Amino acid sequence: MRPSKVHPFCWGAIALVGLVLLSSCEKKESKNNLSQAAQNCPDVPLLNPSATGEFDPIASSEAVSCGTIRLWGSSMPKSFNMWQDYNSFSVGLIALMFEPLVGLHSTEDREIGLLADRWEISPDSMTFTFHLDPRARWSDGRSITAEDVQFYYDVIMDPKNLTPIFKVGLSRFERPKILDSLTLSIRAKEIHWANFWEAAGMMAFPKHVWKDKNFNDIRYEFPVVSGPYKINLFREDRFVELERRADWWGFQKNWNRGKYNFEKIRYRFMDDRTKALEAFKKGDFDAYAVYTSSIWMKQTDFPAVKNGWAIKQRIFNKEPIGFQGMAMNLRREKFQDIRVRNALSMLLNRKLINEKYMYNQYFLLNSYFPDLWPNNQNPHAVLFDYNPDSARVLLKEAGYVPDERGMLNKKGKPLSVTFITQGEDLRHLTLYQEDLKKVGIDAKIEQMSQSTLRKRLDDADYDMYWISWGSGRLRDPESSWSSATADSKGTNNISGLKDSIVDKLIAMQKTEFNLAKRNDIARKIDDRLVALVPYVLLWQSDHHRILYWNRLGMPKSVYDKFGREDENIPVYWWYDKKKDSSLNAAMSEGKSLKVPLYDIYYKDSL
Repeated sequence: MRPSKVHPFCWGAIALVGLVLLSSCEKKESKNNLSQAAQNCPDVPLLNPSATGEFDPIASSEAVSCGTIRLWGSSMPKSFNMWQDYNSFSVGLIALMFEPLVGLHSTEDREIGLLADRWEISPDSMTFTFHLDPRARWSDGRSITAEDVQFYYDVIMDPKNLTPIFKVGLSRFERPKILDSLTLSIRAKEIHWANFWEAAGMMAFPKHVWKDKNFNDIRYEFPVVSGPYKINLFREDRFVELERRADWWGFQKNWNRGKYNFEKIRYRFMDDRTKALEAFKKGDFDAYAVYTSSIWMKQTDFPAVKNGWAIKQRIFNKEPIGFQGMAMNLRREKFQDIRVRNALSMLLNRKLINEKYMYNQYFLLNSYFPDLWPNNQNPHAVLFDYNPDSARVLLKEAGYVPDERGMLNKKGKPLSVTFITQGEDLRHLTLYQEDLKKVGIDAKIEQMSQSTLRKRLDDADYDMYWISWGSGRLRDPESSWSSATADSKGTNNISGLKDSIVDKLIAMQKTEFNLAKRNDIARKIDDRLVALVPYVLLWQSDHHRILYWNRLGMPKSVYDKFGREDENIPVYWWYDKKKDSSLNAAMSEGKSLKVPLYDIYYKDSL
C-alpha cells in the first residue's frame, strides 16, 4: 500500500520546518477525530438483541463504542504481513483485521468459536472438521467460505511464499478438504496434542481478492478483511490508523459485546522509547507501557500522575511467564563441562544488578517454566548466588589453572567468553564482564547490527547471547529443547541442547491431551533443564507497568486474566466521555482527580 497523501498544507512545507508542520497536522487531525467521535458517544452501550452465544467474562457491560485511541507503535516494521515478517506489532495489527477458526477462552482453558461456530475431532484425534459461522462475511460483503480457509493453507504452504515459520506447523497436515461451502476437514500426518490448535489457528484469506496476487508483495495493503478493524490511513514511517467496522459480522456474537470499542486506533511510529514516553507526557499518546524498571521508578512520577490526570499502575495477572538468560553455545567445547556452566552462573551478581539497575522490581530465575511453580520458583532447583570462590573451585575441578594470562586449561589455552549483542545498554553485561575478569576469564562484548546478529545465531557462531523468551498457555517445548532442532538453522534451541531424557519427556507430552498432565511433564523437563544449565538464567517480572490518561474506561481487572497491554487495550478498553469531561475540567482548573489503586490484581471473581 502506498502512503496516503498528506494534507496539502503539510505537503507544501519547506524541509526546515516540515517535521514541525507534519506533527502539527497529525495532532490537529487526531484531536479533531477524537472530539468528533466524542460528540457521537452514546450514553449507554448499544445492544444487538439478535446476537447469540456466550459472553466474554472480561468484557465490561459499561463499554460504549466511540472515540479514538492513540498508541505508540514502536519502529515501523518492514511489513504488516505477519506471515512473512513475524514481529509483535504486525501480529497485533493482523489480529484486529483477521480471526482464526477457534481461539482460547479468555479465562478458562477451553476453546471458543470465532470464525468457526462448531467443530468435531475424529476418534483417533487425527482429523478435525470445522463448520464456519454462516453469518461470517468479508468486509466487501461476500461470504467467507471453506474455500477461503483452504486458500490460507495453500498460500502458507506455497514454496514461493516467504512464510517459513507458519509452514512448520501446517506441514504436519494434509491439504484441507472442502466438504461443503461452510465445512472443511484437515487430517494430521501424525498424532500430537497441538494438532487441533494448529488447525484451529488457520484463518481465512480472501481468495477472490488475492488469488492472482504475489503474496510476498502484500506488505501494507489489506483492502478486504474479516475482523473488526480495517486500515483507514497509513503514512509510511509516521503512523497507521485502523477504523472500526460497524458492520463487522462478529458483532452478531455475544462474545464480542463490549469489545473493539474504539472507532479509530492510531499507532504512531517512533524508534526511540524514551521519546515515546515524553510524547505520552505531552498528551500525544493515550496509553504507554513501560518495560524498563529504572524508567518506571525515575521518570514516571511527573505532575500529571501526581494530580491523577494520568494513571500509573502495575497489573498482576496470570499471563504465562517466560524466561530470559544468557544462552551458552553447548556446541563449543568449553561449555560442554557442566562445572564451567555452573561457575559462569555463580559469577553473575544478579542480586546487585537487580538492586542497582532495576530497583528490585524483578525476581531471580531458577526455572525455564517459572509460572508452573508456586511463587515462580522451582523448589528442586538451585537459585544461583554470586559466589566467585565456589566458581574458582569448579573451574579448577574442570581443569583450569589460574595464571597471569588468565584461567588456563591443560593445553595452556585461556578460558575466554564473548557476548554478542545488538543492544546499546551494556551496563549489565559490563558488570558481568568485570566479575568474570576478576577470576581470570577473558570476557569481551561484541556489538553488531540486527542482521549480523541474526546470521551469527543462525550459524551458531557465538559464545553467549542474552535473549528473552515468551511463553503461552499451551506451551510446547519441542522447538526449544528437542535434540532434533539443535543443529537446525534459525532454531529456537539456540544453546544446541541435546539430551535423551529431555527428548523422552518431549515425546511423552506429544500424545498427552490433558493440559494439567502436560504441565506435569513440563515440570519434569524443567527439573532436567535446571540440572543441565544451558543458560545463565537472569530475572523476570511478575507484573505489567502501564501509564494512561484518565479518560479511558476499562474492565475492573484492567487487563484480562492472561494478556498484556497490546492484546487488551484495543480489545477491552473504551473512550469514556464522562471521564474525559472530568479530566479536561480538572486540567483547566488545576485541580486533582482521585488516584486509583497503584497495584491491580486479577481475580476470577471480578
